[in-house]
Amino acid sequence: MNSKGTIEPNYDALEELFEAVVSKLAGDKTQLAVWLIQNNIDFSLIEPQLIGSQSPFPGSNSILAGSSLLIKLKLSNMEKVIQLLAANGRLTFEVLHLEIESNGSVQFAAYDHFSHVFFGDDISLKMLENLKSREIIYDYQKS
Repeated sequence: MNSKGTIEPNYDALEELFEAVVSKLAGDKTQLAVWLIQNNIDFSLIEPQLIGSQSPFPGSNSILAGSSLLIKLKLSNMEKVIQLLAANGRLTFEVLHLEIESNGSVQFAAYDHFSHVFFGDDISLKMLENLKSREIIYDYQKS
């Protein structure tokens, strides 16, 4: 991933961070790859594709552990995806890694239960400042 920088998330507000990023990036050319500790979530309403350990996105050399799924992240299913992954602390405990690719490049990536979070060009500094002022993130650094 060619990241623009890193994010220091507020772990008590991961759901809000995820919702903000998904809302910003969702579209016809957006996909979410997610690696779960166990795939015991019912994704039938959004029809994911099973993928292996290697990221399916150009520019990402990630090879990650866990049960992995690729989900088209459209405006029409954005709310369902947010509800499924943000419910019941799943972002904290069940989601190991995730990458969101939009328009051909990874724009957001979180690895190892959000301990390493990266953002790309489609995540504006204005958006990050807003998230910081609302204490959804503690800080961010440009690369």
